[in-house]
This record gives sequence, structure tokens and C-alpha cells, in this order.
Amino acid sequence: MIDIVSRIQQLLDKEKPFAMARVIKTWRSSPRPVGSAMLITHEGEMFGSVSGGCIENAVVQGAQEVIKSGQSKVMDFGVADEDAWEVGLSCGGSVSVLITPFLEDDAYVKFLRFLDNKKPFFILSRLKGPSHSNPIYMDRMEDELAGNPVLVQNIEEAFASGVSGAIVQSRVGDEYFAHIFRPKPLLILIGSAHITSELLILAHMYDFETVVIDPRDTFAKKTARTQEPDQLIVNWPQEVLSDFALDSDTYAVILSHDPKIDDEALKMLLPSAVKYIGALGSKRTHAKRVERLKSYGFSEAEIARIDAPIGIDIGSQTPKEIALSVMSALIKAKNS
Repeated sequence: MIDIVSRIQQLLDKEKPFAMARVIKTWRSSPRPVGSAMLITHEGEMFGSVSGGCIENAVVQGAQEVIKSGQSKVMDFGVADEDAWEVGLSCGGSVSVLITPFLEDDAYVKFLRFLDNKKPFFILSRLKGPSHSNPIYMDRMEDELAGNPVLVQNIEEAFASGVSGAIVQSRVGDEYFAHIFRPKPLLILIGSAHITSELLILAHMYDFETVVIDPRDTFAKKTARTQEPDQLIVNWPQEVLSDFALDSDTYAVILSHDPKIDDEALKMLLPSAVKYIGALGSKRTHAKRVERLKSYGFSEAEIARIDAPIGIDIGSQTPKEIALSVMSALIKAKNS
């Protein structure tokens, strides 16, 4: 949904009535993941996607009904249904799509504020029970849910699972879709070099927030970059890494080629909960790194967390190709 925010604003500015369709449940090999969103105007214009083209026409028709009635609806598609074959969902999976009239302006403003805060939040939309009510935007379990401990627990479990969204139930049997938004994953790049510059371009393309850390002023400030990082820190990694969460939404890539820098970063990253740790260097270079880390007291299991030589093997030779292999490994780790 974040990728269509600019379109939402354009439609609001033009005062065009429109609906929002979101994937709320999938089975097997569905075309798009839970949380995928599409906007549909009263004229049938589409922005975004809920299936990559398989069921869009049927969803557009359903959206016209929602815009006219002002009431939400859920549409189910699966290969066992004649309608599913008719609309083209032949990939072997099934999908449920929630279509709602778009939110009131104040709710959209709240959505943008939560995005700017870079903190986790969720949208709670009723699927069953009383007639349509506007989705609830929250960054915590606010007072209006205090009397519904079952719903609170289910939402908390969905948050903890790492999923983008989940169907949750309340104590009275009402069903809701909890659409979960998390901050961009954080990519920490230790060392500013040519490959760092190429990685920054890909990291921006794939929605990572980026931090470059390098105590070497010349490398940090004078390396040519087409894409600047969100933060550039000219300091030793051991001095600043503790300022970051170093949690499962964090990814680290070691690029400086200098053991005095790289090893100090690894000393803090290996015991942490970061999702991915990759280190540039040949097999020979990494073997030396392993011996140094063992001398610091790290176990084989801890050292095995390091992806080295870094990236997915695509026969990379140029900095751009190496950056592509590293980004492929990052995305694989993120989606695993």
C-alpha cells in the first residue's frame, strides 16, 4: 500500500471517489502477498495490483458496487471456483480481497503521520459484524480496544509473527483484517567504497533505509555517490552501532577491507539479532577473518552467521554486479 501513497493523494486532490482493494488472505501459490493493494476509481481506473492481472477486472467490478453503496465487501477467488477460472486465477492458489470505500481524509492524514514516525502501526478493518465502519489506525493497543482482550492478543500475535497482515477475531466473533506496517528495513554499510555506492542505488530502489559508517574521512566524504545514504556517520563502528536497534529488521554489510574497522563491527553484530551479516572478501580473506574472530572468543556457530564470500554467486566481476549479488542475498534473507 505504501507504494501507492502518491496516487492516493492525487485522487484526493482531484476529489475523485475511489475504493481500496487489499489482499487479506492467500492459499498456496497466490500471485500477490497479503497486504498488496490497489486503488479503483468510479471510472474504473486502477493503480496498484492485487494479483498481477489475474483477477483485477472482477475486483474493479466489485469496487464499483462498493463506491456506490459505501459498504465494504470481501471477494474470494480460487481455482476450484468457476469464477476464478473465468477471471484467470489459474496459478494454483486462492486469494481473498477486501474492498473498502477509501478512508476519510483525517484517517489518511493519520496514516501519513504514522509513516513519517517510522514506527510500527496497523490498520484494523472489520470484515464481519455490523455494517462498514471506518478502519482504525493505531500504533499501539489504544483505549478503544481495551475491553476486547481476545482481539488485542490476536493482533499482538500477528505483529510478533512478522506477517504483513492477518485476519483476527474478537471475543464476540467479529472478524477484522489487521494490516500491519513496519518501518523500512535498515541496511548498515560498514565502509564507504565503490561497491557501497552501487549498493546504495539498489537499497533505495528496494526500500531499505541506509546508514554508511566509516571512520575514514576521505572515504566517507569523498567517494562519488549517485545515491546518498539516509545517514552518513564518520566514526568507528564500535562507537555508533549501539545507537541502532540491531534487530531482525536490520541488515549489515561489511565492506571496508580494513580488519581494524570490519572486525570491530563484527564484534557487535555477531551477538546481535540482525537478520543478515555479509562480509566482502575472497575465501582466503574470510579464512583469515574466521581465525581472528575465533581468537576473540566467537564460536563456530556465531561465525557461521557471516555470508562470505558475500552475496549470491552470479559470477560477479564489476562493482555493479557484486552489488546486485549482495542485494539478491539481502532480499532472500528478508523474505525468508
